[in-house]
Amino acid sequence: MKLIGITGGIATGKSTVAKLIRNNGYPVIDADLIGHKVLEKRNIKRRVIKEFGDVLNSNGEIDRKKLGALVFENHKNISILNGILHPEMVKMILEKSEELGRSNEEVFVEAAVLFEMKLDRYTDFVIITDCPDEIKIERLMKRDHLSFEESKKRVALQLSREEFLKRADWVIDTSKNIKYTLEQVFKMLKLKPWSDKI
Repeated sequence: MKLIGITGGIATGKSTVAKLIRNNGYPVIDADLIGHKVLEKRNIKRRVIKEFGDVLNSNGEIDRKKLGALVFENHKNISILNGILHPEMVKMILEKSEELGRSNEEVFVEAAVLFEMKLDRYTDFVIITDCPDEIKIERLMKRDHLSFEESKKRVALQLSREEFLKRADWVIDTSKNIKYTLEQVFKMLKLKPWSDKI
């Protein structure tokens, strides 16, 4: 079984590419959903509250929007949260990939923080979704109703575009329309470039 990572900068279309791959019959693990499950764990919740204070909603669950607002303030807060969540997330992702790998030759994992959680050491192949920073900012403003400055800050808090591209085994350019992205996904699935990678 090959474990194939899908990652890229914020608002580069990772979820769109993951959905297209899933629609073609391949299993795709959503690291974000795994992250939600990890946040629901009692011991994790306790550690998050200890570090970030009252970030609970009226149901007693972690308010991800409230937590996100605190975390996106600076790199230090991101590192603290990552240190709490990532080890458990990696463990759950690997368990899930092992389970799916029993009946599939390829298992994909969509993870915005693939490199930050060091999940790439377990992947056989890494797909990067890519577009220029100005397009990311534009999409964030539209999608998340953020200001230009907030959007710019979120892009700046991530790995640089150059860093992502340097670590890529395959790049999907998402700067144009969905049809263009789809064509690239089809081409990649047809070629299966990970099959020859040692």
